[in-house]
Amino acid sequence: MQGTLFEVPTPQHLRAILGPDESAQAIALADEIVQGKYRPFGGTPAPLILDPPQPLEPWDRYGSTVGGKDIKEYWEAARLGWVFILGRAYILSEDENYAQACQRYLDHFLGANPVGFGPNWASGQEVALRIPALLFALQVFKTSVFFKVEFQHQLTLAILEHARRIPPTLIYAQAQDNNHLLSEALGLYLAGVMLPKWPEAPKWREMGWYWLNRGFQHQISAEGCYAQNSLNYHRLMLHLALLFARAARIERRDLPPPTLERLAKAVCWLWARMDEVSGTVPNYGHNDGSNVLPFGSHDILDYRPTLQAAGEVFLRSRYLPVGMWDELGLWLGAQSRGTNLISHKCFFPGILKPRGEATWALLYGGMCQGRVAHADYLHVDLWDEGTNLLLDPGTYAYNLSSPWDNGLAKTLVHNTLRVDERDQLERLGRFLWDNKATVRFLPERCKPDQRWVAEHDGYRALGLIHRRTLSWLGGKHWQVIDEVIPVNKKGDQVHCFDLHWLIRMGEWQWDGPRLWVVYPELKKQVHLRVTWEADEGRIQAFAQRLVCQGSVVAGPEGKFDLLGWYSPTYLVRVPALSFLLSWRGCAPLKLVTDIEVGMQG
Repeated sequence: MQGTLFEVPTPQHLRAILGPDESAQAIALADEIVQGKYRPFGGTPAPLILDPPQPLEPWDRYGSTVGGKDIKEYWEAARLGWVFILGRAYILSEDENYAQACQRYLDHFLGANPVGFGPNWASGQEVALRIPALLFALQVFKTSVFFKVEFQHQLTLAILEHARRIPPTLIYAQAQDNNHLLSEALGLYLAGVMLPKWPEAPKWREMGWYWLNRGFQHQISAEGCYAQNSLNYHRLMLHLALLFARAARIERRDLPPPTLERLAKAVCWLWARMDEVSGTVPNYGHNDGSNVLPFGSHDILDYRPTLQAAGEVFLRSRYLPVGMWDELGLWLGAQSRGTNLISHKCFFPGILKPRGEATWALLYGGMCQGRVAHADYLHVDLWDEGTNLLLDPGTYAYNLSSPWDNGLAKTLVHNTLRVDERDQLERLGRFLWDNKATVRFLPERCKPDQRWVAEHDGYRALGLIHRRTLSWLGGKHWQVIDEVIPVNKKGDQVHCFDLHWLIRMGEWQWDGPRLWVVYPELKKQVHLRVTWEADEGRIQAFAQRLVCQGSVVAGPEGKFDLLGWYSPTYLVRVPALSFLLSWRGCAPLKLVTDIEVGMQG
């Protein structure tokens, strides 16, 4: 093997970076794995099952479900993310039990998943994402008595077989032109760089180099937005970029300036959307729990490790002071720049982060021109002192039965306005929307430190435009104004309007169009009040409901299976409060939502 993809730290250095609490948590997570459990998608402990269902079929015979289960349930354990958890515990503790467990599980996995058979060979991306974990195991455990020469040779051959699986379906990844292409190109590049003496290595290196550079330059917009319109996939893209940059250093090859420029912009773009108190980000777009480099925090929702490492590599500066989030950069050999922090703030439409205030909000505005993930135009997220109060519901699942076949991509479940029970876009498939609607900010109406105004024409077939104004009114008082504007005779007809707010679960009190939610553990509360204006006689009916876990808990009965849920990561959902207000009548209609956050009392 040529060079070291990962810089293995000393136990003392790793403990110093993580600190006692995070070090203890790292050991506890590894102990779960030794005992046969892991945390799929960063959620709660579950059995670590490495055996796919029998009988095994050739890889090209599998679809999105296996034996009635979402195929991602098998893929998650097969990504080998648990190898990283065991490896860091091995370094921290110098305990051979972690090496023994890793050897045992890897040996079992390779035996239970023969090359080319079973669901874990069905996706070129999933195959490619195992390669960094296998390289990590070879480096971190190479001195262990349990990683004998014969087993190291077995892992090396496994890497070669994984790389060979990628080219036959690379054309599919090229057609997708998303993280599938980046993952598979990285797998080829890593195999070619790290195993240079193998006959296919030069071809793999050049294929990987070409498609990675092309992918980063085409999939990241000039503003830094990633084409898949997903913050989780944005992080995955940066993880792949960090591994690419590290392997290029081994090869003594400089990344092209256009690639570096787009990656630097992508780091800034993500930083602007991170809550600086908690390190978390809005649950925007597809969130399937992808976290291929799980270092620097035990919380999958913490984006600080990624931003710290990516800042050092692609901006040559640090976003954060020294802390546990430096661990990812440590493993990747990112050189510390001391305590010189990036002082500039990136400017992006839709983000309001008032100076001196621990409250901020985000108005989604069709973030970039790429594949639309969710029909969520003009959704509003609200944060206060590190707590996400007005929520994006997330994803939950792609491949389960209705309504959980990517159902949380719909308009109704987001904090926006729905008209005539239609999504803002026409749905063409589980992941595909027609993408014909346009969103634009209205600069003449905006004040970047106080107010954003945007509109979309997703309801143009109904003769309507939806315009939304997000304003910070000082302190912790926010206001959202929705205007439904008719643009032709169709717009003058009777329509149904649904305004939805998804709120963090708490103790609630409801009084008409007013809702109070109290959080005793946070010693705070949030108050929502909705008022509306319409010409006399234009509104024929009005109803309001509070929905939790798919059931109406206040207001008229109805069927709302998808409402009242929040999914922080894949296949995990927790209760939330859906405040749903519905009108039947004619536009123009103006809705005003006042939101105040205060101390409990």
